[in-house]
Amino acid sequence: MESIQVRSIGLAALMVGSVLIGIFYLDIEGVQPDQPPIISGEEPGSFVIGEVNTITITVGDENLEDVVLDVTLDGDRVANAFLDDDGKLTVDISQLGVGDHALKVFAKDQLEQETRWFTEFAITYPEEGITEIILDTLVTNIQYGDDAILSGNLTHSSLETCVFDWSDGDIEESQLAVPMDEMGNFQMEFANMQENVTISMEATCGINVFTTDSVSISYIVEISEQQEGDGTDEGEDDGSDNST
Repeated sequence: MESIQVRSIGLAALMVGSVLIGIFYLDIEGVQPDQPPIISGEEPGSFVIGEVNTITITVGDENLEDVVLDVTLDGDRVANAFLDDDGKLTVDISQLGVGDHALKVFAKDQLEQETRWFTEFAITYPEEGITEIILDTLVTNIQYGDDAILSGNLTHSSLETCVFDWSDGDIEESQLAVPMDEMGNFQMEFANMQENVTISMEATCGINVFTTDSVSISYIVEISEQQEGDGTDEGEDDGSDNST
């Protein structure tokens, strides 16, 4: 009888021990090891200057107050790079100019575990459109002594920035400004045409992004049969007078 009681007590102790051991292991499995910091942040990509002024970084860790940050913007260390109570850091990029840029964040926790994060972004100028010289339908075959008309329109989003020139020779060497109104309309008159001429026009416009357009127009002077006859008759008359 006593042996049976001892055996029962032993089995009971074994069962209790097994339960305690199981609870112990469950507690161990429930304790997660300290993880490296987690970093996330805004990635603006490409944007027009002035559209984005800050980038917000968020850091997560079991002991956020012990996280040490090292933040660089285009290779320069960002001063006062501290997280707020929500684990956020706002980086000012409002002073950056047009071009490609990089923001890098290095975070280290109390166990010296490290995490790195970076984003690259591009700042661009606003679109300004293209420069275009649009000519009217022109009469380019001109009778000797008649006038030639050159008219059309210059288009660009900022006409006040345009430099618009013309020349009847090499426009790179000498040029005159094309007169135009506030809408970009222009008209020039070449009086008493007596020989063929080619007019070159070139316009460059833009505030930050410059575009150029150029055109050439050739005017052909035609002499009528009557004008040719008049010239011949004058020559013949001169000859008869000389013989006399």
